[in-house]
Amino acid sequence: MSSSPHAHIALPYRFIFLYFEPAAAFFGTYINLFQPTAYLLSLSPAASASTYSPLTYPVYAQVAGHLLLFSWLQAILLRSTSSVKIWKILLFGIFMCDLLHLYGNYVGMGAEAFWDPRNWRMEDWVTLCMTYGPAMMRLAFCLEIGVGPDESKMKEQ
Repeated sequence: MSSSPHAHIALPYRFIFLYFEPAAAFFGTYINLFQPTAYLLSLSPAASASTYSPLTYPVYAQVAGHLLLFSWLQAILLRSTSSVKIWKILLFGIFMCDLLHLYGNYVGMGAEAFWDPRNWRMEDWVTLCMTYGPAMMRLAFCLEIGVGPDESKMKEQ
């Protein structure tokens, strides 16, 4: 018997999905609720502080809600199960969101800037690396790279 219910899941996955990402998503929740202009400027190089309109605040509040849900699901749901199947279902769902997030960056930055890191602002580096890196980890997890036998299946037998 392993000492941790998640021992069959590689440490980098556990660190990213149980600690780093829930904290980052919670921070994103805060930024969207209390500093929506900063969020807008981080995602849209063409935006300026005067571009933000309070009329769009409901959109930022909804994004904050989604980020809070991601934070909760990763911090609580993933900690509550050792089932690789449940982890894969959740992480693949977030992976689909990552793809749309990257698409939004592509549209906001334009193709030339998106594909050429020499044209990235600091905000682009942070946003793209914090989306692309974990997205690739989610995909690798769903392909069971670095994932041991599912202990929840072993208990059922």
